Amino acid sequence: MAANDYRLKNIYLPQFDGIRGVFCFSILIIHHHFTYLNLPSNLGYFTMHCFFIMSSFLITRALMIDKQRSDSFKTFFFTFYIKRTLRIFPVYFAYIFFVAFIGVVTAPTPAKSILGIIYELKYFGWMLLTFTYNFKDLYCLFTDYMYAKCMFFPHLWSLALEEQFYVIVPFMIYFLSIKQIKWLTIAMILIFPIIRIVGFNWLGTLTDDNMHRSFILYRCTIFQYDAFFYGTFLALFDITWSDKTMNRIFYLLIALFVLTIPINGWIIQAQTGENFFKIITSYDFMTRNGQYIYIDVLVNMLCVVFFYLCFKDETRFAIYKNKFFKDVGARLSYNSYVYQYLFLIPVFVFIFPFFFETLKVGRFWAELFSMMLSLPAMLFVANFSYNTLEVYFLKKKEKYLAKFKK
Repeated sequence: MAANDYRLKNIYLPQFDGIRGVFCFSILIIHHHFTYLNLPSNLGYFTMHCFFIMSSFLITRALMIDKQRSDSFKTFFFTFYIKRTLRIFPVYFAYIFFVAFIGVVTAPTPAKSILGIIYELKYFGWMLLTFTYNFKDLYCLFTDYMYAKCMFFPHLWSLALEEQFYVIVPFMIYFLSIKQIKWLTIAMILIFPIIRIVGFNWLGTLTDDNMHRSFILYRCTIFQYDAFFYGTFLALFDITWSDKTMNRIFYLLIALFVLTIPINGWIIQAQTGENFFKIITSYDFMTRNGQYIYIDVLVNMLCVVFFYLCFKDETRFAIYKNKFFKDVGARLSYNSYVYQYLFLIPVFVFIFPFFFETLKVGRFWAELFSMMLSLPAMLFVANFSYNTLEVYFLKKKEKYLAKFKK
C-alpha cells in the first residue's frame, strides 16, 4: 500500500483494530488503580489521545468520501448521523439506564450514599443525556456540587468530547474547501497550546485541589479539542518526508515522552518525599509541576507520527496485527470501555479487599487475582453486548441507510 492510499480511499486498516485492542487493555489496567499492576498516567493520556486522533482521522476520511458521493447536504448529514447514532447511542444509553436502575434499587439502602448514583443523576444527569458530561468538573468549580461523588460515570467524559467533535465535523467537511479545512486545522493546532497554558494558570488561581484542576484540563473541550484536528491533519496532509527522517522524529518523540515520566517523577519525589510509583500513576501527575504546558503537544505529535509509520509500513508494530488484539479492537473495545466500571467497582469494594485483607494475600497477588477475574468478565459481557445489542443496531443502520438513500 502506498503511503498516502489510506487518505484517498476507504481502505480497511487492520492496524487500527489491533491498536484499539492493545490500548483498550492499557486503559482498563490503569483504571484498576492498583499499586503494582499499573501503568504511568502519561501512558493512559497517550492512549486516549490515540483514540481521539484515530477517530477523527477515520471520520474525516469517511466524510471526505461521502461528500463526493452525496447529492445534497441533507443526504450527507443524515447518512453521517444515522451511522454515528446507531453506533454510539445504544451501548451508551443502555449503560446509563442500567446504572440508573442500580441507583433506584439501592436508594433505600446505605449504598445510596456510597455509590452516589442518585446524586450524580440528579445534578449531572442532563449532562450525561446531552453529551456534555466532560464539562462537569468545570461546572463544579463554580457551584457547590461534588465533582467526584460517583464512580460509575467518570470515563464517559471522553465519549462526550468525541460527540462534540461530531457536531461540527460534517459542517466543516461539507461547506469548507480542502484548503480552508487545512488552514483551520493548522490554526487549531497552533491556538490550543496557548489556550492550555492560559487555562492551566487561570485554574491555579481558582482552586488548590490539583486533582480537580487536572480533571478540568484533561476533559474539558476548551482545553482538548485540538486532538481531533491532529486526526484531520493526518487525513488531509500528505507527509512526504523520507522514511529515515520519520524514524528519527518518531524515536526522538518517544524518547522525550518516555523521559518525561521518570524525570518529572523524580523532581516531584525530591520536593515532596512521596512514593515515586504513586506519583507517576496518579491522575494529577501531569499538572503537578507544569508538565501540562507541553505534554499535549508532545503526545499529539507522537500519535500522528506513530500512525503515519503504521500506514507507511504494514509490517511494523506487528503486535497490532495479532488476531486476539484485532478482534478485541474491532468488536469489544467500545463495549468494554463503556461497561468497565460495572466490574471495577466490585473490584474496589469487594474482590481486592477479599484477597488482600481477608485471605491475607500479598498486594501483588491480590491485584493479579482481582485483574484475572475482572478483565475476562469485562470481555465476556462486552462480547455478549456486541453480539446482541450492537449487532442488532448495526443491522438497523444498514436498513435505515438503504431506505434513506432511496
